[in-house]
Amino acid sequence: MPGELKGTRVIALVGPAGAGKTGLAEAMLFAAGAVDRHGSTGKGNSVGDSSPEARSRGGSTETNLYNFEYLGEKFAIVDAPGSIGFSSDGARAVALADIAIVVVDPDPARAALAAPAMRMLDEHGIPHLLFVNRIDQAHGRIRDLLTALQPMSVSPLIARQIPIREGDKVTGFVDLALERAFHYIPGKPSEQITLPSDLADREAEARTHMLEQLADHDDGLLEQLLMDQTPEPGTIFADLARETSDNLGVSVLFGSAENGWGVRRLLKALRHEAPGPQSTANRLGVEGPALHAFKTFHGGAVGRLVLSRILGGKIAEGAELRDPDSHAIRLGRYSPFKATRRPKSMKPATATSPRSQRSIS
Repeated sequence: MPGELKGTRVIALVGPAGAGKTGLAEAMLFAAGAVDRHGSTGKGNSVGDSSPEARSRGGSTETNLYNFEYLGEKFAIVDAPGSIGFSSDGARAVALADIAIVVVDPDPARAALAAPAMRMLDEHGIPHLLFVNRIDQAHGRIRDLLTALQPMSVSPLIARQIPIREGDKVTGFVDLALERAFHYIPGKPSEQITLPSDLADREAEARTHMLEQLADHDDGLLEQLLMDQTPEPGTIFADLARETSDNLGVSVLFGSAENGWGVRRLLKALRHEAPGPQSTANRLGVEGPALHAFKTFHGGAVGRLVLSRILGGKIAEGAELRDPDSHAIRLGRYSPFKATRRPKSMKPATATSPRSQRSIS
């Protein structure tokens, strides 16, 4: 939101098991320069899903946490397990996120698998967007996928890109807000190209539809459209940011985490449009400094370690806090979150009384 002190913004990755959430996190870390190689869960060299159980199962069994900086902005990622048997592990952390990315498969037949995540985000009022992963494996139309997904969302889905195809393969995309075309280059930023002539009509149609969706909540934009005036890009991006922050619309972007396609565009969208901690504090009804614990570990010489998020202001070591039952709790050692994986030899517990704290914001 304009004028808001953003601080570290927390992004939750949610969606069905196998959609590629951890793969997307790896791609985001690499694109942001936080790691020097693009790890892969399939090859067993990823930063996330590093526990023996996750490696053997080939999927997340616990919440992965990461942090990175991108173009001067600080972010933390909560990568929540998609499997029903492990999904409760990240539920508390997801509730504290500033924005969520619902990672989905491009196959419309699998769209229903995203319903639980989208329903949860709508119920809790968590701003979110959709990332269609594995676009390189898509054989159907994005429009068919959005048609299948729309009944699962309270807010309208706003397609911000259309694919560029060579034969039956997606090789790039058209950014409808910027009116620019890009060609994918594996592992590198996309290259801007001239808009293919055979896509001109489709681009105009899709862009008009996107602008009409935004105009539903912007009378000024509606007036411009009725007068056949071309809105400024700044107006469009401001509307997209407001639609996301106020849960008026759900932006849809696509790419391939494995190839790094569309990941930098996603990061730029998060940088400019993700709401900040104050919006989350307002959503949760936080007044003044508060510490929200979402997971506790026990083990070894470290003792008890509580992962938490601070909202509403600063909290110093030794501060006296009150739990929901008004019991006094004194904050022990506190350190900002720096790890990219769960501390070794730490077993999760359900207790939430702080002793040693680590905060993701």
